[in-house]
Amino acid sequence: MMNAEVFNQQHILFDETSTTQEEAFQMIATFAYKLGFVNNVQTYFEGLKKREVEATTGFKDQLAIPHSKNSAVVKPGMFLLKFSHEIPWRSLDGQPIKVAFALAIPEEGATKHLKLLSLIARKLIDQKFREAILAESDPEKLDAMINQIDF
Repeated sequence: MMNAEVFNQQHILFDETSTTQEEAFQMIATFAYKLGFVNNVQTYFEGLKKREVEATTGFKDQLAIPHSKNSAVVKPGMFLLKFSHEIPWRSLDGQPIKVAFALAIPEEGATKHLKLLSLIARKLIDQKFREAILAESDPEKLDAMINQIDF
């Protein structure tokens, strides 16, 4: 079962406006701020961009796991964003992104939350899970799927 403080149904956002990676990161940062997980939109936004420069967070089949271990993060959180537009991303398979599992990782106790990153990455290896996440638009059903991840 997923820890409800880290992820719950309120952490799902359907983004109908972003068309670029920059806009997607801005949306993630603003959403994380609104939910009280980061105390500075700009600092967290810059952290997401910086992390992306190190190595792509684009997985395959239009999924990405953008994240930042960042001083602006007040508590660990995960957010699911489903984009209406395909977002260009330097993904491993060259595909644009339709879904992002975004993580806000505090600098303190980061090891535990980097474990969440590997749990998600492992779950994304499961083709049925990837297809279900991409196809589903009901927040309750999405929440139930993500709740299968034990963290």
